[in-house]
Amino acid sequence: MEATSISQSKDMIIELIKQPLFEKIEEACSDIEEALSKGSVNLATQTIKDLSSWFEDLVWTAYLTSLFQCAKILEWLRMLGSKKAMKFVSYQQVWISLPTGTKIQIRSPFFVKAAPKRGRKKRGPQGRGEHLLLSLMGFIHKVERSLAFYAIQLAVLVPSFEIASRILNQEGIQLSPNKIRRLVEEVKSPDLCSRVKRLLGEEEDGLFEGKRVLIAVDGGRLRQRKNKRGPIPKGNKQRGFHSDWIEPKLFTLYVIDENGEIVKEIAPFVDGTTGKVRQFIELLEHYLIHLGIERALEVVLLGDGAPWIWDRIPKLIMSVGGDDVKLTEIIDWTHAKQNLNKAFETLSAKKQAKVNFEYFKNLLFSGQIMKIVTELKELLNVRASSKIIKKLKSYFIPNICRMQYEINRAMKLPIGSGVIESAIRRVINLRLKSPGSFWKLDFAETMLYLRAQVLYGRWENLKNNWTKLILNDFRLIAMACTI
Repeated sequence: MEATSISQSKDMIIELIKQPLFEKIEEACSDIEEALSKGSVNLATQTIKDLSSWFEDLVWTAYLTSLFQCAKILEWLRMLGSKKAMKFVSYQQVWISLPTGTKIQIRSPFFVKAAPKRGRKKRGPQGRGEHLLLSLMGFIHKVERSLAFYAIQLAVLVPSFEIASRILNQEGIQLSPNKIRRLVEEVKSPDLCSRVKRLLGEEEDGLFEGKRVLIAVDGGRLRQRKNKRGPIPKGNKQRGFHSDWIEPKLFTLYVIDENGEIVKEIAPFVDGTTGKVRQFIELLEHYLIHLGIERALEVVLLGDGAPWIWDRIPKLIMSVGGDDVKLTEIIDWTHAKQNLNKAFETLSAKKQAKVNFEYFKNLLFSGQIMKIVTELKELLNVRASSKIIKKLKSYFIPNICRMQYEINRAMKLPIGSGVIESAIRRVINLRLKSPGSFWKLDFAETMLYLRAQVLYGRWENLKNNWTKLILNDFRLIAMACTI
């Protein structure tokens, strides 16, 4: 195929589009007229939709054809490739998927990693090459980015990759479950800091300034897929894997108003990790720094009684926000009631009959923990070594300052952790904890991250910021090619 110059590219695009378009429009008008004469509005509108898809494919095909023939493009690609230690090999025929799902074959410049000039030359892994121009244009595994993100969005919402593939097939888009899985893997963030930046628009940097902020934290459950070591057992085709339960940790960051109600106009930040507590704290720290927690009017930290929450997160908030941050720590009211009930369940049936649970629940709501201990000792004559007193001393007394529900309610602060409980169910339980699901930790974290953004209104931020990052180099090429 003969290469073209930049000045010829624009004219080529128009010529490739013009004549087929006129013919297709004339044919479509005839079909619409016939459909309406028969009273079939649905058939007429379907013809219009088909024409729109056809025209979109025509524009893409014409644009790519002219772009990939441009001599200047290859020259620029060689320069960009050299910065990545890659060299041009040849043009190769590849199939790519357009936004409509249509697959077309193009000749794409193929680059491979340049062999080292010194030292031992290794063969390198299979598939080490790259269709550099497609990558610069935002194609993900040869799938146009808008279609790729649609497939990813569908994959994190529905119960499995197989179902996502089936739905796409019904729409005329042929993407296999394994292809969709590879698309999901491709958009994961390389590190925790860039992961946060991809969700924030420029206008959201320092978003928490002058606002009341609710931070809710909790852990979920999923099953890890961890390959067994050693030789494959005799008679088996695979080595097998362990499927231990692990606890992924999740947080939600909401802005609340003066009445303690969630400000719905500001989408929350929901994220988490399958890693250790240290990684969770590091991830949360990046969010707090970028969102300007040090300039928040007030910060409310809400969670259950898990020691790791209260040992680590308040210290993090104070270290990031400084000593001037107004921090209120609250243990979820429902968890507190449940633990009080569990404490009473350690008593014998005879002693339980003497207890008015509603009375002690009211004492708990008013924050009178020591009075609960004193009255139980007097009422039931229990010893300090009894199970109920041990429970009160281990759970309730260390958390007295976090169980002032009456005071917090009067200050218009939330006392229930429904937001994080809901997030755990929606993000983790309904997709990652489904029966028969076992996950590699890195992939599970990618799914958790993407699913949280889809469900909580930050998917467009992620998609747009990812696109801006990927297309920086290509914009210069595209402008030069079409001007």
